[in-house]
Amino acid sequence: MIDYTQSLERLERALGEHYQGSSYILGVPGTSLALKVDPFYYLAIQPGFIKYLARWAGMFPERAAQTLLKTGNMLSDAGHTIYTTPVRVYAEGTSETSTVGASFILANFIDKALAMYGGVTDPLPVSGLKIVAGERPRLDFLFQGKTPLQALAFGNP
Repeated sequence: MIDYTQSLERLERALGEHYQGSSYILGVPGTSLALKVDPFYYLAIQPGFIKYLARWAGMFPERAAQTLLKTGNMLSDAGHTIYTTPVRVYAEGTSETSTVGASFILANFIDKALAMYGGVTDPLPVSGLKIVAGERPRLDFLFQGKTPLQALAFGNP
């Protein structure tokens, strides 16, 4: 069995330290790599989130993704093979939707990284990014046996 503890710490450190110098990487619709959509989950824009997080941590993207998957910090199907899905989203106050490749990351992972290594004292607030309400049934496979996304993550432009 592989121990992902060191890899997970590298990812947390890299995310937190990079956030200190570039806070726009989280929480800004249209700009960020990950946005908090409810108190429990961030929507991570893929493949950018894994690509950049891996680069900052000095590891291959496949290793970064496996670390997040195997530690339960990134949601996937039961076989840990599908973790990215196309999702229609929009920024609050706009009527334009976009389709993004999305993964869902536990808020605890990102909030902990920011608290430990990013100098953030309170968890980031829920962002203004919303998932188009009609997308909810297509996301169910990621949330089986887990806390589902709260209603505030969804809306219609």
